Amino acid sequence: MIKTYSFPSVYESTLRDFATSNDPILGFSKLKFEGVDYLVGLHALNDGVSPHKFINPMPEDLDYKIITQAALVVANNALQSEVKNGRIPKMIITTRFPYATYQFNKEAAEHYLKDEKIISYFKSSDDGILTSEQRIVSISEVNIIPELVGCDTAVRKGENPLGGNFLIISLGYGTCEGAVSTPEGLSVRTLFSTHGISYAINLFSQELSKHTYLSMRTEHQVDHLFTKGFMYVNRKRRDFSNEKKMSLEMYYNNVVSPAIRRYISDQDFESVDKLVLAGGGANHKDLLEMFRKEFGELLNITVYENPEKCASTGYALYSKLNHSVNEKDGVFSTENPDKPAYLGIDIGNANTSVAVYHKSTAE
Repeated sequence: MIKTYSFPSVYESTLRDFATSNDPILGFSKLKFEGVDYLVGLHALNDGVSPHKFINPMPEDLDYKIITQAALVVANNALQSEVKNGRIPKMIITTRFPYATYQFNKEAAEHYLKDEKIISYFKSSDDGILTSEQRIVSISEVNIIPELVGCDTAVRKGENPLGGNFLIISLGYGTCEGAVSTPEGLSVRTLFSTHGISYAINLFSQELSKHTYLSMRTEHQVDHLFTKGFMYVNRKRRDFSNEKKMSLEMYYNNVVSPAIRRYISDQDFESVDKLVLAGGGANHKDLLEMFRKEFGELLNITVYENPEKCASTGYALYSKLNHSVNEKDGVFSTENPDKPAYLGIDIGNANTSVAVYHKSTAE
């Protein structure tokens, strides 16, 4: 069974003491990193002034390190709640980078994640007292894979697996990726990586600014407004569904459709009969309608259940499957009798998801 925990991929440094509440997902009030306090996740989005995160950061960037440390606290807390003896099992983690940046980020990410970390944070109590805590996080194995490989793993190896050949497209916030998927893996010739939903968010923001004051919202704050499709101005609800639809249409026509046309040939369409959509962008009905309009007569279009969790689910499954292969091949020492915990961490540009697959006794 896979459990997924998600939080907004935003942070903001702060000097304030937030002693009355903890982030509902992260379980802490503030994260302390290199002597500076940070709000992270929903806490940053709701109580911060300028919550932010750079799109597709590298492992040495502050953005990557802070969001990753917050994700590791979530993973640690999730495992702590499952064990009976208080001893957290060794963690086997798979995470990702977009295909366009995977090769030159892989080694640095492995080094960063494999290093034992002492993560410091502040936690508020019911009586409003802020206390400092530390968590030692040690990772046994790390896998870094392209983002779309994780989505493909979830579709082929998860619940209700699909077989045969199909076209898979992940509609992420920072990156849109797609390829023809076969039982042997993704076809590299057809694999493309281009602008994500943030392209539409920027168009949406530009259109709204013509007639509405956005109160200096950051890109991630506008993203939440975009998802809702409305906001309150002078205590009156303003609907922006038309602006949202127009932005998605421009995004699809300017970015998504040309990328598919460039990388997926007529011969490729002859070999597939399904289009699988994943990623948070697949939750936008207006965008789905454009896929149906262009490909509805050619392909059976399906959306992965909870598409925003597809990648992290695939990473957790990859951790389990890859570790099992290593055990069978004799690469991994089985002297330690502890059952491992398989995790997938999707450090997304809009949201970060932590998927936990804890090995059952029956396995």
